[in-house]
This record gives sequence, structure tokens and C-alpha cells, in this order.
Amino acid sequence: MGRVKVLGIIIIVLMVLLVGCGQQTPASKTQEKTITIGILGALTGPLRAIGEGATSCHDYFTNLNETKGGIQYLDPKTGKKETVRVRVLLGDHGWDVAKSVSLYERFKQQGMQYVYANGSSPSAAIYTACVRDKIPGQHIDCTCDPYVYELPRPFLAMATMDLPSGIMSFLEYHTMQWKKSGNPGKLKLGILAADVPSRRVLDKPEFGIPEFTTRILGNDLDYQGAVYIPVAPVDVKAELSRVLEKGPDLIMVEHWGSGACRVVLNDAVTLGLHKKGITLDIDWLPADVAMAEPKLIEEYTKSAKLRTYVYGWCGNEPASIQEKYPGLKLAFDLAAKYHDGQIPEQRAGWYYLYGVSEAIIGHQVIQNALEKVGYADLNGDILRDSLFGLDPVNTGGLLPTYHPDKNIWQSMPSFKIADVIPGHIVVKEFDPWLMMGPTKIYPGYHLSVTDEWKERVWIPKGYY
Repeated sequence: MGRVKVLGIIIIVLMVLLVGCGQQTPASKTQEKTITIGILGALTGPLRAIGEGATSCHDYFTNLNETKGGIQYLDPKTGKKETVRVRVLLGDHGWDVAKSVSLYERFKQQGMQYVYANGSSPSAAIYTACVRDKIPGQHIDCTCDPYVYELPRPFLAMATMDLPSGIMSFLEYHTMQWKKSGNPGKLKLGILAADVPSRRVLDKPEFGIPEFTTRILGNDLDYQGAVYIPVAPVDVKAELSRVLEKGPDLIMVEHWGSGACRVVLNDAVTLGLHKKGITLDIDWLPADVAMAEPKLIEEYTKSAKLRTYVYGWCGNEPASIQEKYPGLKLAFDLAAKYHDGQIPEQRAGWYYLYGVSEAIIGHQVIQNALEKVGYADLNGDILRDSLFGLDPVNTGGLLPTYHPDKNIWQSMPSFKIADVIPGHIVVKEFDPWLMMGPTKIYPGYHLSVTDEWKERVWIPKGYY
């Protein structure tokens, strides 16, 4: 019996040793290098179209892992080519600020090192957390809250400026075109805007639009103020009628939701805005609205212009144009690969393209940081400095290649004015990109484009 016990003990010890050896084997191998990215997106809800930027950003890094194994870089210590796999955490905040904060905290606990925040208010909710945690990242779509650059050292780079600053170049360009077309008197402008914090600042003096329209465009533009509508309206005829009372020549609609834009378009036709010759500019229009409402668009454009301003391309460009711009071609390839052969236009158009642009920028930021310090020494400060020091910003032609302002760094400093036609939003290849200029909020703001893009970009003279 004693022998049996001894034999049993020996067997147990041998088994432990064998299991121990088995567990040690993986540790003897080189562990896979990874970097964790969090994407906080509006994947559901009334502003779902904006979430296509989060979806395409996810598509980009998924494809990068599948085709390249991750982000490739030259190790600064060995000079050898190395690869870091991208671990992507994708979550839905549905444009809810509390959910955005919750997602951020959850992803932080999962080791998030770089963050993409989709949308204005959901992004603003995590500005200070990014500074506190030293987690850098980028907006995907939407305007910024100016106080991000009041932070001593911001970590989340804005996509585009606050709304008033962002549309000033648009207003200057429109008034210039109004005069060139031989129209008499001032261009009378009314605005219909989403009732959200980033739009509620339109008439606040400290943000500069009233002063800008008086001091800079006073002889050319009559700005009649903004009227606000819900994020998910079912009827806006009363609000549109209030805008109409002042007899505008141009009505700008500042709303990002597909459903809201469809309601506005329907009510505009019902009220006969087009028959009054009023140009309707539904800014940031998702492509799905144009595809879903061809009859309404046909009716409106019989008598008046229907315009929008968009990030740049619209996602329906022919192969002949795609081949000239590798970033654009890549976006088409990603949409087809991960969404059953669709083109970006079928994924809310420019919203999908814009997410690819942000992913291209983030890829370069991480690669540059790795090539500076290597994988072992990578940290939030290094990534942050790589982001805010990236120059020039080259998105393969999704945007003009530009030199950013290092103090007011943004990834979407320009846009195009596009025509809305039945079923589509279209841009002409050689219509100018409108770049943003200095404003009351950012009086020292300055950027420039690279030489090959100079003939393709219109930069305002400057406001302040």
C-alpha cells in the first residue's frame, strides 16, 4: 500500500512537471505586439449616418490586420521591419453623452491606447478624460467645442472647428458667388439648425458670426439668424415658416440626421420654397437622403437650387477618378469588401469616406511614434506628440494634402459645395475645396496646402 502511495505521488509530480513545461512553452516565444484602439460610434439612433465614419474606420484597421498583419514600422533600435497588430474595440453610444463616457471608461479598462470619438457632443464629453488619462485620439465627423483648445495640453484632436468658425468660409464664398452671378443687393440668409449645443452657439456674439457677417460681409450678406428644430423631428413646417417670414434668398439647414433632412426636404416642397426661387442648402447631407427621395429632389430642382456642403468626395465617383486618388480608391475597396459589394454612397456617402481619412491619419500617427521610440517605449505622450506634430497630413487625395496649424490641429479643415440631384449628391473634381481661415475664436489660425494642391483650394482672405 505504501508503494502504491509513493508511486501515485511520483505520477502526480511528473504530471505537474509536464503541465508546467506545457505552460511555459508559449512564454518562450515572442509575444505578439499589439496596440489597442477604441472607436466610440453613433451606430444607432437618429444620427446613425454619422456612425458610418466609425464603421469605415473599423473597416480600415480590420483590413490592415488582414492584409499587412497590422501597422508596419522600422524599429529605431534595430533598423528591422516590425509589425504591431491593431486590436480594435468598437462600441455604440447612439449619440448619447453618458453612453460615450461609459464606453470610454470601459475601453480604458480594456487597455485602450488611442481613441476615436464619433460626433460633436459625444466627443466633447471625453476631452478632459483624454487629458487625465493621457489617451490621445481624433474626432470622427462633426464640429468641435472650442474649449478643447483652452485645455493646457489637449489630447483629442478636433475634426473641424466649432460651427460658426466652420461655416464662415462657406458664407464668404457664397456671397462672392452671389455677386459674381450679378444678383442685386445683399444675399439674405436664414438658418434652420439642430437643437444641440454645437448649433445653439450660432447667434452668440462671442462665437463671431454676427460680428463676421456685419464687419466682414456687411455689404454683401444679410444674416437673419437661426431657428432650431429637434434632433428627430416629424414636422418642421412651423420652423421653416419662421425662417421664410424674413424673405431669405438662401436657407442653410445645419443638421446631421438622415431622418431630419428628409423631413426638412419634404416640408420645403410642401411650403413651396422652390417656387419662390429659394436656394436650399442642406449641409452635411447624408447620401442616403438623396437616394431615398429622388422625386422630392426632382420637384425642388425644377425651380431652384438644392445644394449641400460635404467633406469632399461623395462616394459615387467613377473608376477614372478613383484611380487618381489612392485614398478614395481604398475607401471604395473597403466598402465593397466588408459590405457586400456596396459603394460608399450606399454607406451614407462622405461620412464613410471621412472615417477612412481619419483612420489613414491615425495609422500614420502610430507608425511615426513607433519609428521614433519603438514598441517597448510607446506611451500616451509619445502618441499625442506624434498626432499633434503630424505634418503634412496626406490622406491619399481624400482631402487636399495640407500643413496643419500646430496649435489648432484639425483633420477636416476643408469641404466642397456639392449639387443634390435626384438619387445622388455629386461633386465636380475640379470645383475648389474651401479651406477654413482665422476666426474670432481662433484669430491666429493658419494652415496651407502643399504645392500640388494650390490650384485646387480656395482659402478665404482672413477674418481677424
